[in-house]
Amino acid sequence: MSKRRYFLNVFILLILIVVCCYLNTNKKITTNDIIANSFEYSSKTHQIPIAKLIIRKIGIENNLYDIGTKENQVDRNITILKESTFPEKEESMLFIAAHSGDGKIAYFKNLDHLEIKDDVEFIYHNNNYIYEVVNKYEREKDGYIELNRISKHQLVLTTCSPKNKGMQLIINARLIKKEKIS
Repeated sequence: MSKRRYFLNVFILLILIVVCCYLNTNKKITTNDIIANSFEYSSKTHQIPIAKLIIRKIGIENNLYDIGTKENQVDRNITILKESTFPEKEESMLFIAAHSGDGKIAYFKNLDHLEIKDDVEFIYHNNNYIYEVVNKYEREKDGYIELNRISKHQLVLTTCSPKNKGMQLIINARLIKKEKIS
């Protein structure tokens, strides 16, 4: 991928995150609103999840939906961004975003509690991809983001900073293990 295209993709990612941070909802989370325990068909959404994101340290276990579907939108769920390449590829960079703050859809409100060496799991195509947090930082939301490749298989979690207005939180993680799920 050319540098120009890479920066364009990152720019689009930032625009999406900025828009997401300005959306706000005052609804409270109820367990009936969260699909968290299975990959079974959801009669509520009429869509089948393609993956699951698990971050045990901060209590996240959420289904993820295919790019381009209405359930794969930050105003509904944790979102796989279209710039992503999935971990079964030779080199992958998976971008996942969600709201922070308050409300029903603030899935990443505690993302800032992740530390270096914490685990993030991504279950996809009967494999559990286990990533380890390598770095965490905040950048000013200026329409651009600098990302260095830290691994052949990288996971980037991002949201608006829950503590610093005008800043974006970025968590970089590298794949450390792939486990087949039987």
